[in-house]
Amino acid sequence: MPTTEHTINDALAALLRETRRAWRTADVISSENTAMLVGSNKRPDILLLEPSVSPVTIETELVPAITVESETIARLGEIARVNGRPILSSIAVRLPERLKKCAGTVLQKELAAAGDLEMALYTGSSPESHRRWPQSGWIAGGATDLSILAQSATVPPDIIEQAADRLVEGVSEAAGLIGEMAQAHPGSMQEICKELHQHDDEQTRRMAATILANAFVFHDGLARGPGQLSQVLSIEELRGSGSLSKSSVLVEWRKILKVNYWPIFDIARRILEVIPGSDAKPLIHRLTATADKLVENRLMRSHDLTGAVFQKLIADRKFLAAYYTTPASAALLIGLAITPERPLENGQWASAGKVKSIRIGDLACGTGTLLSTAYQRIGQLHELAGGDSESVHPDMMANALVGCDVLPAAAHLTASMLSGAHPTVKYQRSCIMTVAFGKVSSGVALGSLELLDPQKKLDIVAISAKAAGAGGESEADTWTEIPDATFDVLIMNPPFTRSTGHEAKKIGVPRPMFAAFSSTKEEQRLMAAATKRLTKGTSAHGNAGEASIFLVLADRKVKPGGVLALVMPLSLMSGKSWQASRAMLAKYYNGLILVSIAGHTGDEMSFSADTGMGECLVVGRKTSTPSSRATFVVLGERPAYPLMGTTAATQIRRLTESKDLRRLEDGTVGGTPLHFGTQLIGQAIDAPISDSNAWNPSRVADFSLAQAAYQFAANHRIWLPTMRESEAIAVPITTVQTLGEIGPYHADINFSPSGGGIRGPFIISDVRVGSAPTYPVLWSHDAPRETTLVFDAESEAQPRKPKNANEKAVIDYKVAAIWGTASHCHFNQNFQFNSQATPMQFTPRRTIGGRAWISIRLDTPEQEKALVVWANITLGLLQHWYHANKEQAGRGNIGRTALADLPILDVKALTAKQLGAAAKILDDTKSDCLLPFNELDKDPTRQKLDERFTTEVLGLPVAFSQAGGTLDLIRLKLAQEPSVQGGKTTDITDTNEE
Repeated sequence: MPTTEHTINDALAALLRETRRAWRTADVISSENTAMLVGSNKRPDILLLEPSVSPVTIETELVPAITVESETIARLGEIARVNGRPILSSIAVRLPERLKKCAGTVLQKELAAAGDLEMALYTGSSPESHRRWPQSGWIAGGATDLSILAQSATVPPDIIEQAADRLVEGVSEAAGLIGEMAQAHPGSMQEICKELHQHDDEQTRRMAATILANAFVFHDGLARGPGQLSQVLSIEELRGSGSLSKSSVLVEWRKILKVNYWPIFDIARRILEVIPGSDAKPLIHRLTATADKLVENRLMRSHDLTGAVFQKLIADRKFLAAYYTTPASAALLIGLAITPERPLENGQWASAGKVKSIRIGDLACGTGTLLSTAYQRIGQLHELAGGDSESVHPDMMANALVGCDVLPAAAHLTASMLSGAHPTVKYQRSCIMTVAFGKVSSGVALGSLELLDPQKKLDIVAISAKAAGAGGESEADTWTEIPDATFDVLIMNPPFTRSTGHEAKKIGVPRPMFAAFSSTKEEQRLMAAATKRLTKGTSAHGNAGEASIFLVLADRKVKPGGVLALVMPLSLMSGKSWQASRAMLAKYYNGLILVSIAGHTGDEMSFSADTGMGECLVVGRKTSTPSSRATFVVLGERPAYPLMGTTAATQIRRLTESKDLRRLEDGTVGGTPLHFGTQLIGQAIDAPISDSNAWNPSRVADFSLAQAAYQFAANHRIWLPTMRESEAIAVPITTVQTLGEIGPYHADINFSPSGGGIRGPFIISDVRVGSAPTYPVLWSHDAPRETTLVFDAESEAQPRKPKNANEKAVIDYKVAAIWGTASHCHFNQNFQFNSQATPMQFTPRRTIGGRAWISIRLDTPEQEKALVVWANITLGLLQHWYHANKEQAGRGNIGRTALADLPILDVKALTAKQLGAAAKILDDTKSDCLLPFNELDKDPTRQKLDERFTTEVLGLPVAFSQAGGTLDLIRLKLAQEPSVQGGKTTDITDTNEE
């Protein structure tokens, strides 16, 4: 007799009970029970009633499971009889048919081993108003995946969004009240600024309001709790007695502080104490009303909420570069870094001792999203194996979770979010530290970067940091807390600010990397000098910025066998200044995974909120075996919710473990798809990496383009999608540095050092109308005039006037040297794909290449003409796009040093007849207007260039490049790439690397 679904549900419920400590209590998970819902005798297949969160139902059915979705949707909005809470999440599960042939222990074992349960989550307040996750199709997995899905369902995404909006509104209004107080009581505001290490501005007021709101939310959850907390009055009790005042609130907070929760309530107490009573009253009423709304939605367990709002409110992002990692991005990164196989092996996750020995660090912890997500993941894995995460909480807080930040408020919020994982469990200390930054009594401090100094391991007096613990702040020796080579997992989203002149000129600060907390120019100079000393001989690079220094720090702190998991600038993958960093990763890490986002706009291609620039995730395990390959993943967009991040991480992990990935060398077949249900969310590919070249498969939505570009560069052949390998066409390929001479870096043309001397011998000015400049220069961009293959220089270079004979000799020598690099061929270093048409151009006269256009000097003008035409046909555009640093929306940057390695047609290998044909194409089409790169699929001039060059120069059939032909498909594919389409901006601010 077949096993009934009723029996299967009982077995599945029994399995789920063992996957989470809170579910092992009687009556939390029930199966096939009637009268569980108000006003209905229907029985949910499985009902989850965990305290303090929303109830969840699970409806199951054997395939084909025709009615499972309608039954699941019908549960939304129903009320759980036990606690009166509405069901806002319901999960549909399609069971494999083989289960009906199993019974007893065989059924239990089959369910435990099954990996083909099909799941979908529905959220909403009624059957008429709901969302499905995924929108179509199913998430495949086992009972543990169902458990994790159900855990996330207890706090529905829409509820988090609504609560975040409410908290933003409440905190913003409270910040306004603090601003009014600051006008009347500036001394009080000064004290608050002192506590937060900030000057008085909107950021500081919002920080203070957020910290107070956080405390009120925790207050409501702790009041009338166990032990001494039973004496703590609730907000409603204070309100009902008419004593919701500053003094009464402080009385209750002092009661809480006697028990625990110092990271949350001490800084809030100190802020509230200095606010005058008349100003405190409306502030308290505003924030307690906000807390009431949040607690109504049972959001005490949402570790994401406070951090998300704090980062939304922080204003001083430019100098602190404290961009917030979104919860969904954190779920993806942590899902790749912390797995059932690492940092503990299978079978070890059940051991409390093993779990407590794990050490996880974030040396730029911000508001703690990465650390708290990592802690949540470790707790899940421990409990899935039968452990109790609550029992290990004190040890985890004291020894396992290490975080540093330069902002006291951020460090305290991190500690409070970690405390919030088990808010009623007492612990004695934590390793969440506020580290000194800027001026200190002994000189200057660099925050976490001070940990790069190996000598200071022995200096336990000179360096210390305040650690936020349960019983108060203590001076913690960071050299004891954070020794080298001790972390099992090192996670970070470090600041990206560059210390070099490019960044400084943009924002008017001498050294932006050191400008936080209003550091003086002298302090910034001292900090820059100290950083230079600490990073000497490392892979860090000034043009790569602060993130490259944090990468060095992370590498030092992670132990052999440990995991590095970072959010980094996208330029790590292809920027020339990151070459040493890539070499370090390839040498010391294996199992490398690099994740980027195709994205159209700046906000869509980052894993952090509000950066406006491309980012990538880097995950690898430290080893003594160098890596020659890595897994590259490109997502269509940033994951919108943690569920999507977790699902993507699971797929990527399973594909890499099974070695079931397409390879970059496989031909033009595309990558391995990643799905969320039936929705294609990205693709992955296995590709070779080098310690000396860029890692190019980044922000590529269609990996068949990457494979075509690889064939061109590595195998010197044209092998495009739809072509068989036997049809691939050999072409002569070389690199720019082999082919010709690259012109000077723009600073060597016109830069004047502040300390004196002559670096650039010229002064640049606009060409006067009707004049013939002696030294013409292509210096800046003007997209409307740059639509043809040939155009003149818009600027001229005038030699500087020497002050003496020595200067004259230097200037004369440099003028001659730079003029010797002048050519007709010039390369577009900052190619704005969605507004500019020409990646390379030809000037009628020999011209110096400048800031926007760098010269490439070949042996003859005919060779330069051939190279310009090649660069502007679709095959040349494909190479330019693929090898460019696509960190910014709609733009590809290739700086001077990176240009040297760019694969390009070897025009010197062409015959005289081929060179003549190429030169004639340029002469015939030099005045024909081209459309911007992103419109190449409908550009008749580009198609004409394609046809003539491939037939007249390369000798290919006409059909190859005509409409509907092989090359036409490449035009269509390139035009659809998000990195080519971009955000339709025409901003072409210089971002050159030398």
